[in-house]
Amino acid sequence: MSRTVALCGFGLVMGNESCPELAAYRIEARTSDARQVVLHLCSDHIHRAWHVAQLAIDKKFPAENLRVRSIHLHQVQQRASIAEAAS
Repeated sequence: MSRTVALCGFGLVMGNESCPELAAYRIEARTSDARQVVLHLCSDHIHRAWHVAQLAIDKKFPAENLRVRSIHLHQVQQRASIAEAAS
């Protein structure tokens, strides 16, 4: 089974910074009315997951004043781990 390796999405949301690292986590953020965004963050930026998720919600749903109600963190396998598991 083929898997796509994602880069950290910190720069896409923040706009003024970029991160060339591979994503270590997939974040699913949801609002109270079940709207959601999915992000990928590296280990260096995971501590800012809630803040980054809120900014992503604000960008995806402008002028709706939605707030993140929950985030779910899913650890993703790195390419080397996938290759080891396949052998």
